[in-house]
Amino acid sequence: RVIKHQLALVALRNRAITLSVCTTGSVTLAATTTGYTRASGSFLADGFVVGQEITPTGFAANTVAVITAVAALTLTVATARAAETSAAARTIAVGLPALRAWENLDFTPTAGRWWVEEDYLPGPVAQITLGPLGQVETLPQYVLKLYGLANTSTAALFAMADALLLLFPPRQGIVLSDTNVVIVNTNPAPYRGQLVQSTDGAWAVITITVPCIVRSANSI
Repeated sequence: RVIKHQLALVALRNRAITLSVCTTGSVTLAATTTGYTRASGSFLADGFVVGQEITPTGFAANTVAVITAVAALTLTVATARAAETSAAARTIAVGLPALRAWENLDFTPTAGRWWVEEDYLPGPVAQITLGPLGQVETLPQYVLKLYGLANTSTAALFAMADALLLLFPPRQGIVLSDTNVVIVNTNPAPYRGQLVQSTDGAWAVITITVPCIVRSANSI
């Protein structure tokens, strides 16, 4: 079967959505007016860095926020919180930005928030074995542009870019709903571009490119 690009796009997107950059896991945490605290463990050891956009869960208010300072037991954020006493089963995590410009859907960025932009390149097609029902090779690419906040150093964007590359390792097979398989390419393998600032100076941007291979039978 020849590749159905809509199915490939959705499958690659769904994998990207599972991204986990860092997390506390389910632990005991408190909220303060300036961020979050813990009595044990370490936000530093968990991988949190300045500039990341965090998503809290298990609190009365779970508003996303951008980190401005990190210590082992204290996480400081840019926007005020409502203080909440320490309680178990709470999580603070960094994943794929919640604001997402999916391909061909209307989207307007929000000042002060991370966002991600998606592009799907169908790529060239070639028949690679002989005969009317020979095997067809398609080379799509999945591209994600990460928009972090400008002027917050490189650590937050680099951490997310690295986590995305780990999520799409070479040879990773992603099964589509029609049983075709998208395989992450090995040459070139997934790669990231340099960090650049957006033209308006509000965001710093890194592009992640995931080259893929799909091999299927000719449909004639």
